[in-house]
Amino acid sequence: MNPIRMKKLESEIIRLISTAILEGKVKDPRVFLPSFHRIEISEDLKYAKVYFTALCNNNERKKLTQGLVSCAGFLSSLVGKNLHLHTNPKFSFVWDNNYIKSLEVNRLIDESAPKTLFEELHREESETEDEDDDSDLDPKSPS
Repeated sequence: MNPIRMKKLESEIIRLISTAILEGKVKDPRVFLPSFHRIEISEDLKYAKVYFTALCNNNERKKLTQGLVSCAGFLSSLVGKNLHLHTNPKFSFVWDNNYIKSLEVNRLIDESAPKTLFEELHREESETEDEDDDSDLDPKSPS
């Protein structure tokens, strides 16, 4: 299949699954606001592996995964009806550890970002201004 068409199909499937959950079409109480990040579809469109995360602990993550697995058939038929596909893909849901790791790497990069030249040159001035501001707020200091 054309790679451009495959990317469009992947994004449309993620949109449909997300919309179905947000609109309450999925009645399983274990499925609570997952965030879908990417999807891998086989060339024959028979299988689709959906990667997701959510703000939850390990126990809730297991319940969420079980809920998504239990409603996979419903979501597959929903996608097939809306996209008019010849074959409905069989969904498997996978917790996306790579996305979690990428967030951690981005946080570390942001923390270790070098100071700009302006910040380096004016660091001493801002520190002395902070000390001056603190003395103005002290009611015991003579004015």
